[in-house]
Order: sequence, then C-alpha cells, then structure tokens
Amino acid sequence: MKTDASASEVGMSEKPIRLMLIDDDEEDYLLTRDLLEGIADIEIELDWLADADRAVDVICDGGCDLYLVDYSLGRIDGLAVIREALARGASAPMILLTGLDERAIDLDAMRAGAADFLEKWRLNPTLLERSIRYSLQEKQHAEELERRVQERTTELARANSALQAQVAERVRAEEALRTADRRKDEYLSTLAHELRNPLVPIRNALEIMRLAGSDPAVFEPSRAMIERQVKHLIRLIDDLMVVARISRGMIKLKYESSSAERLTATAVENLQPFLTKRRHDFQVDLAEGLPPLRVDSERLVQVLYNLLHNAAKYTQPGGRIRLGVEPEGDGVLFRVRDDGPGIPRDMLQAVFEIFFQVKRPDDDGVASGLGVGLWLVKRIVELHGGRVEARSGADERGSEFLAWIPATPPDAEE
Repeated sequence: MKTDASASEVGMSEKPIRLMLIDDDEEDYLLTRDLLEGIADIEIELDWLADADRAVDVICDGGCDLYLVDYSLGRIDGLAVIREALARGASAPMILLTGLDERAIDLDAMRAGAADFLEKWRLNPTLLERSIRYSLQEKQHAEELERRVQERTTELARANSALQAQVAERVRAEEALRTADRRKDEYLSTLAHELRNPLVPIRNALEIMRLAGSDPAVFEPSRAMIERQVKHLIRLIDDLMVVARISRGMIKLKYESSSAERLTATAVENLQPFLTKRRHDFQVDLAEGLPPLRVDSERLVQVLYNLLHNAAKYTQPGGRIRLGVEPEGDGVLFRVRDDGPGIPRDMLQAVFEIFFQVKRPDDDGVASGLGVGLWLVKRIVELHGGRVEARSGADERGSEFLAWIPATPPDAEE
C-alpha cells in the first residue's frame, strides 16, 4: 500500500507505478517480486519480460513507468539494451541490475544512461524502493527542466522575432526618413523654382507697360498676362496652405448641397485655358441618374482640377483625356483617363505620397509642380469618407485615376 505523504514526496499520481523486469531468469523475477511486495509506501505493478530480443522494442513502446534491466541477458547485455533504447528515444528511466561486484560495470551503466545501478546480492526492499523513488524523481526533474528550457527557448525565439521586427521597422523608418528628407530638399528646390517662374514674366510685363505708357494695344495683353501669373501664384500658395492645415489636422470641411454636374463644370472651366494651350482632345462623359451631393464644393473642385491638371500635364500635347462621372453605390465615381506615358506599376501607391513626382520617360526630367496635387486629392477625398485609386494601362501606357465620393459623408452637417 502507498500513503499520500510518500506519493506526494515523489510527486507521483494516485495510480500504481508500472514497473517491468527484463531478465531471462525466472528465479530473479520471483526474487524481485518478493522484494517489491516488501515495499509498503508505494503501490507497484510488476511485469516481466524474459525475451531479451524484444527488450528494446518493449521499452520504446513506453508501456511502463520504469524498467529493471538485468546485465546478463544471454547473447546481449543490459548495457546494450539501455544504450539502444535511449538512442531510439525511450524516456522511461532504466535501472541496471547485476549479480557481479565490479566497479567498472557501475561506471559503464552511468555512461550508458542508466538511472541507477544495483547489485542483486545487496538488494533489499528499502534499497530498491529508494532507487525507484530516486529514478522517478530524476526523470520528473529532467522533464521539468526540459519544459523550462523549452519555454525559455520559445520566449527567446519570440523576443528575437520581436527584436528582428523592431530592427526591420527601424530600418524602414530610417529609409522613409531619408526618402522624406530627400523629397523635402527636392520640394524646396522645386518650390523656389515654381514661385520664381511667374515672377519673370510679371517683371517683363511691368517693364513693357512702363515703356509702352498708356498704349492699350500693349497695356492690355501685359495686364492679362500678369493676372494669369498672379492666379497661378495664388493657386500654389493656396495648395501649400491646405497642405499645412491638413497635416496639422486643422482643416474643417464646409458641407453644402451640390451636384456632380456643377463640380465638374467648375473644375473644367478653371482648367480650360491649360487644356486649350496643350491642344488636348478633352471630353466629359456625364452619366444619368447622378445623386445630389452634400460636400465641400470648393475642396472637391480642387480634387477634380488637380486630377485633370495632372492628366493634362503628363500627356503629350494633342493627347486624349476623358473625364467620366457615374453613380456607384451610394455615391459618385469620377474617372480621369489619359493616353500619356502611364505610371510604373510599382509607383501606383507612391503617387499619392507628398512631394512625389513621376519622371517623364521622354526627357528624364521631372514635370513641373510641387508634388502635392495628388496628395491633396487623396486627403480631401478621404476626409469626405471616399477613396482614390491609380491605375496604369497596358504596357504602362495611359493612366486612370478614380475618386469615389459618398453622396452624404458620415460627418456631413445638415
């Protein structure tokens, strides 16, 4: 019989310990059975295997908690059985029994991986019980240590993975910072160029007006040219102000009742001089059944203007540009298509980043502008609860920009 206290000390469950004796001598089996019956503190169920040839397979099957392996098993010895069983993954402890009094066997048993070494002629219930307890405790401790090592290994692997992710994220962040810094420098250079460009014709026009005096034939064209350049400057500065306000989260949309037809007409009217100058084949396709809109009209006109201006700018003079307007879902979809050089597919997302500009394939130069137009398009559309998308035609010829606007944005004020 076993007691609760003794079972707790070994850390065993209430079920009996299953023990197998591997010995080809029946007298040894009977002796071992008698010794085990003399153990009162723990309950043990004893099995016996006399066939040494099956020993390794039986041990590896794992049917018992512990194995007593005799050293002398006919043509093989117990050390060979223990070695092979461990090599094949056996986990139950194995105690080597021998009738010989040799120190060398004790050392060989430890090297082979035996949990303990017992000399038969010294065996008694107390010694056998102590060896069984020790062997099972050692196995339990080894399993606990392995579990802790596995947990620690898992934690280290997780920490290493997190560290690698942090390093990768830092590398991406540093690369993004370098890219942003490079674009900022390019932007400042472009900004200076864009702001200076209108000043040259303005200065020339003023000089012509000074020399011409009050001659209307000279004065009026110069005045008109100055007016165009001033409007261009105002538009640049307005874009910069909107960029700053959106970036700082200070912009508030002014919702009002409008229509896709009215927004389209205003944007086209504003861009018409540039379209005419570039001699583009431009056409507007308005579908029927367009829903009324509640939007910030000024901002959405800016969206359409920027999309059309972008198409007109990148399309060669005389190119084809189409603006399609159609109902989609609970909103309106605006499509701007051109037959220009197109956009490389790996840049279809990048074109909406601030200060980003696509190089023209024909002259390897950069189209004029500040690189904020499409960024403004995306941010304004998203502020309305809509979405934008850039597409490139077959063989990266021609581009298409889509902007979907809900008829009534979720936060539109009545």
